[in-house]
Amino acid sequence: MSDNILSILKQLNISYELQEHKAIFSEEDSKDVVINLEGIEVKNLFVKDKNENYALISMALHKRADLKKIAGLLGFGRLSFCNAEELDKYLNITPGSVTPLCIMFDTVNKVKVLFDENFFGHKVIIHPLRNTASVSMSFDDLARFVSQYGHSYMTGDVYKDE
Repeated sequence: MSDNILSILKQLNISYELQEHKAIFSEEDSKDVVINLEGIEVKNLFVKDKNENYALISMALHKRADLKKIAGLLGFGRLSFCNAEELDKYLNITPGSVTPLCIMFDTVNKVKVLFDENFFGHKVIIHPLRNTASVSMSFDDLARFVSQYGHSYMTGDVYKDE
């Protein structure tokens, strides 16, 4: 499927640049990989509350998420991270490869999408459904992709105050 995503991006007239690299499973792993693409490097969190409300949060790689603030933005209760089984069930993805592009697999709109408000007007660097490559695309195109698959999205300040 990961190779197919590039065809889907082309069909949607979404311009992107691709860079292959070694597998990145965590923010720590990313420190050993030099990404030569233009844009904000993104990390993605898949979270839920006790009422099984799910959300995919995309934010700048080296910032700290404020889960209380995020829960408030989403209208959720206390957040916890989803496990590998939930990633597979709702987003058809494995840990380490989470990307906003996997929202295409949430055909029942179970998952809310929240983007860092600082993405507007910039390019973002995300995985193309596998953690052995990264793609750079405009945030506008990413937002259009999410909308194309029947999802609305929210934006907000998702960071801990430093």
